Order: sequence, then C-alpha cells, then structure tokens
Amino acid sequence: MGRVTGTLIHNSPLRRALCASAVAIILWLSGWTLSYLFVTEGVLRQVMTARVPDEALRSAPSLALTIFQWNVLFGVGSIVAGSLFAFGRISLGYLAPWWWALGYGVALGTNSFVLTVPGKIPPSLDIVWQHIGARELLAYLLVAAALAHIHMWRPRRWNDLNLSRVRTVSQIRLRASELACITAALVLLAWTASTEAAGVIAFLK
Repeated sequence: MGRVTGTLIHNSPLRRALCASAVAIILWLSGWTLSYLFVTEGVLRQVMTARVPDEALRSAPSLALTIFQWNVLFGVGSIVAGSLFAFGRISLGYLAPWWWALGYGVALGTNSFVLTVPGKIPPSLDIVWQHIGARELLAYLLVAAALAHIHMWRPRRWNDLNLSRVRTVSQIRLRASELACITAALVLLAWTASTEAAGVIAFLK
C-alpha cells in the first residue's frame, strides 16, 4: 500500500498515471465480474442513454462535439475540482476516474450500453482494445495524474475534518510533462468522441 501511495505522488506524471491505471483496472474488473454474476442485464441502460440529449443525435460531427464537450465539462471538470483537494498527499482528483472505472465495469457486466446485442459480456481484457470506454478512462487518468500535485487544501492529519490551505492559485505550476499528459488526454477524448458518434449515427441509420 505504501508503494502505491508513493507512486501516486511520484514526481513523474507518467508513473503516477500507470499506477492510477493499475488501480482503475482492478476496480474495473471487480465491478465487471461481480455485476456479470449477480446483477440484472441492462440495469444501467437508461442512465447510459441519457448521457447525450436526443436533439444532438442528428449528425456525426454535432454529436461528436456534444460528447467531447460533455466529457471535458463534466469529466475533466470533475477531476480538476477534485484535484484542488488532497487526503494526506493523495489528490482527490483520482477518485472520479476510479469511480467511473468501477461503473464502467458494472455497465459492461450488465450490458447497459446504448449500442449493444442481447447477452451479458463476460470479463475479458480484450475489451480494452475494442471498446472506447477504456480509452476515455485512460484520458481521465492522464488528467488526474497530471494534476496530482496542484491541491490547494488538505487536512493536517488523516482524522482531521478541517482543511488547511497549502497553496494559492498563483502558486500552481504545471511542468511540460504534465501539460503533455493533459494534451494527450484531450486528443484521446476528441478521438473517442468522434468514434462513438460515428457508431451511434451508423446504428440509428
């Protein structure tokens, strides 16, 4: 546990991203396996279909832009907000993509996506290369890792509910490697949004 904690706060954003991704994979496979075995098929489908407004389902470009905007606003935005706080030295920005990894696993295990065929999907790592959800999660984890050191508030002790300010906005600095992670994440989100939009439009036609 100490090694994981140390890697999550490592000076290298790449090492932080790799460690955060390993945690996400464990949560993802756990949620996938348990939901596949014990949860009803399609239980989250209504939540997944409500992700994009119906009026956006008109053309691939407009849908891709809508998906990208939602992913940046709510996905990246949630991580940025969480990254302003830390528990000890661990950024709370990691929590959002870890939670989504767990939810993504449940969605896979219950076959709750918009475009799907009947039958649950058994756990398999092959889905990493076939499903855009894994690529979206990677983008979010890159953002969380890049912002792992920007927190402005944290408790002085683990059992302290009072937050202490540790830096101001003007003191936040991102290194070139961290900016590169954020740029790569945005490119990845744009690509996945375009791929997802093309799939939805093809299905609707």
